[in-house]
Amino acid sequence: METQKKKFYMHKISNLLNIQKIVTIHYQALERNYVFPEEEHDFWEINYADKENVFIGLGDRKIELKQGEILFIKPNQPHFVESGDKEPNLFIASFLCHSPSMNFFCDKKYAVPEKFRYLLQNVMSEAAETFNLPDFDPNLTELKLQDNPNLGGEQIIKNSLEILLIYLLRHAQNRERSQEFFVSKIADSTELQDEIVRILRSKIYDKFRLEDLRDKLHYGTTQLCTFFRKKTGMTIYQTYLKLKIDEAKKLIRKNCTFAEVADKLCFDSVSTFTFVFKKHVGMTPNEYRNSIK
Repeated sequence: METQKKKFYMHKISNLLNIQKIVTIHYQALERNYVFPEEEHDFWEINYADKENVFIGLGDRKIELKQGEILFIKPNQPHFVESGDKEPNLFIASFLCHSPSMNFFCDKKYAVPEKFRYLLQNVMSEAAETFNLPDFDPNLTELKLQDNPNLGGEQIIKNSLEILLIYLLRHAQNRERSQEFFVSKIADSTELQDEIVRILRSKIYDKFRLEDLRDKLHYGTTQLCTFFRKKTGMTIYQTYLKLKIDEAKKLIRKNCTFAEVADKLCFDSVSTFTFVFKKHVGMTPNEYRNSIK
């Protein structure tokens, strides 16, 4: 009996992004008031705040990188690092990647979802077993292999970075699939809570709708409201108003008129602002102003 041969078609795998070379990998425990001078280079760099907040200068801008956030520095972008009055731990990796997809990350900053942070740990642990990494050398310019490096360590570093970038790209573009990475954590996650508060803060000088959260986070409004109240004991809108009133106090201390405060914070009227202020503070704006004189 003659054996029939099936005809198979081989699917060519497309690469969304491809890291060609790893340049440096650091994990730095910085002292208070540490400053690293401005530099620039023709490859990508990522900075991840693993502990405390740190300041990254990009040209004439200074960006506060909060714990758990990652910042992308594009090739030939002047940048520097300052620790301020904290003692932050900063993870830095630099690499060569010519893939067009990387352009999406230019000057971008994101909170790294907890589910993806193991990839950063992969990079650091593999690097420590693959290269001779000094305890602290911000001037490191070359990675040198150990005499007996981890088998496949370089490839794991490359793959881990590429996977992290792809996941962050998915998440940043708000694809529906990104919800899958959070849904298993929603009962325990403080990250989602922090992200909600971050969005609320960004809307202090604006109007806010629950749909804003739904569209940015890709959760249903009911799911978000239930989760947030369970975590904080407050509704999302109560928290939003509290943030506005906290900001109103700062403006009053700067001698803004009540009409100016109401207008800046997008209250419908001064009377509405006064009502909300008294409800949260226990005194009218005028009583508050008199109390701080």
